[in-house]
Amino acid sequence: MDSDQFGRGQPGIPFLPGTPDWTGVSNPITLPAGQRFEIKPYVFATQQYTSNVYLTNTNQKSDWITTLGPGIRMAVNDPSFGADLTGNFGYNWYANKTKNDYWSIDGTLGLRYNPTPQLTFRVREYILRSQNSAEPNFPQGGQPAQPGVIVGTNQSNTPYLRNVVEPSIDWQFSRQGSVGILYRNNVLLNDDNTLYANNMENTVRPYVSYWFDQRNNLALDYGFTAGSYSGGPPPTPPNFTSQNPHGRYTYRFDAQMSLFADYAFAYQNNDSPGFNYNVNNPSVGIVYNFNPTLAAVVQAGWFWMNPEQGNGQDGLTGTASLTQRDRQTTYTLSLNSGYVQNAFDFNNLGFYKYYGGSASISHYLTQRFSVGFVGSAQYIDYAFVDRNDWVYTVDATASYELLRWLTLGGRVGYQEDDSNLSVNSYNEWHAFLTLSASFDNLL
Repeated sequence: MDSDQFGRGQPGIPFLPGTPDWTGVSNPITLPAGQRFEIKPYVFATQQYTSNVYLTNTNQKSDWITTLGPGIRMAVNDPSFGADLTGNFGYNWYANKTKNDYWSIDGTLGLRYNPTPQLTFRVREYILRSQNSAEPNFPQGGQPAQPGVIVGTNQSNTPYLRNVVEPSIDWQFSRQGSVGILYRNNVLLNDDNTLYANNMENTVRPYVSYWFDQRNNLALDYGFTAGSYSGGPPPTPPNFTSQNPHGRYTYRFDAQMSLFADYAFAYQNNDSPGFNYNVNNPSVGIVYNFNPTLAAVVQAGWFWMNPEQGNGQDGLTGTASLTQRDRQTTYTLSLNSGYVQNAFDFNNLGFYKYYGGSASISHYLTQRFSVGFVGSAQYIDYAFVDRNDWVYTVDATASYELLRWLTLGGRVGYQEDDSNLSVNSYNEWHAFLTLSASFDNLL
């Protein structure tokens, strides 16, 4: 997921672990030209209100949650080595004791090593311990993650641990070409293993990109994924392997416009009692840069999913997005439709198709005061269970730098799942107020 899609970071404003990071504080520090090191520790206190702790349709419980803890943002940038670290710990108290208090953690680590300018070794790690139902949407195999977060699938709101590790190697074998390989280990562990199954993803994805000349590019990648499950209420989801070859040809007219043709294929082999299926998805698209700060992407195609048993799904796959970035304002408008092989969240409901849209904006009213907004609506139709959902989210944010080292931030929002199965429907209002004190660069 592109963590910068919701606008620039607002320094010193940590977001509560397990919640959507509309402020962008999880982004690595951007070092000024010529600066090699920076480390910025901070402490924070957050007061959260939720109108529906357990995300239930009836008998809703509200609560006030206080979170206190330290955090850190660090960056190192040398020609041969780079590192970035962002993260925070927090202890969470429930005022009305609707749930047990617990420790949370939210952190991202990135390491880079260049023995030569052409050869790059990278490791990315993301760790999250939370009770919140909204978490980043990670990709499976070779398919890209859709923007945003997975909302409302952890309706018990029990603590869970998500850990994702991605080492990769990239070799630029010529001025026009590069080749590499990425490995991902993605683990979800639930404290209450009687409600949700633990799951693990292991993915290997080699890739190659080559520019034949200034106009013609061919990019190929192949994802092999093994998924496994343990615990949870019966029946436990079947283990599986998935193969995801993908290719894209791009023709670049000039610095402003490029056309591309894209083809993605997936074959998923499920252990018994599951059954296998394959997916075909050709598409075409255009990228147009109106100027250095304004860009648009339009992509359209069709997918068809064929299972060994029962009826499959088909539908439009497409993206239409417009992104503007300048010194004061960043906004993105997008429409999306397609499919997801949903295998590594809480419910593991399998393949689904979706369509929806989102809008986000971040604006600096003054050098010290910024505001933001993000809203989305998505329709989800599951292939292997009789369920379809409309999911809505909306959040407004604000940040004000009271002093150079002291920042006050706020967020208020609403989320709703309108499902054809009433037990899965819910709505929830939430609000956050965070006070953060940061320290000067310690290096």
